[in-house]
Amino acid sequence: MSSRRRKRKFKNRHLGNEDMVLQITSMADIFTIILVFLLKSFATGASPVSPSHDMALPESVSSDTMAEAMKIEVVADAVIFEEKTIAPLKNFRFDAAELENDGTARALNIAMRRPASAPAPAIAEGSAGPGLLVMADKKVPYTTLKTIMDTAAGNGFATFKLVVVEDDK
Repeated sequence: MSSRRRKRKFKNRHLGNEDMVLQITSMADIFTIILVFLLKSFATGASPVSPSHDMALPESVSSDTMAEAMKIEVVADAVIFEEKTIAPLKNFRFDAAELENDGTARALNIAMRRPASAPAPAIAEGSAGPGLLVMADKKVPYTTLKTIMDTAAGNGFATFKLVVVEDDK
């Protein structure tokens, strides 16, 4: 058979009106493998942490019982300490004029100063100083909480507990 004839025969054989059939099984296998790989490489659990040899990380313990302690509430328009509105807030933030040079809240400093004859209750047995329960709306920015906790620490509060709602899921 001449080479010209072979070319024509080959050409005619592949130009037919056959419908192309897509082999989806192989593609599904490939996509499944890719999906499993991506899901396995996406870590949602605890990630391994390796602190340096001279570092001791603190431990956290949650309790179901509420200890007796002084209470502070942070809402959108005010800071409430022991059921008294102490400092105004604008959209969960302190006004710059309300802050001391060291970053603490002026009105909160005045409210938290206690005479030595009236010690605040400790939040736990054996704690070094009075305790404070902090109840804050989930929209409160970190800077506001930091200002409140710095103010409390500067006034002798040694232990803080953040009050949260238990997830029932």
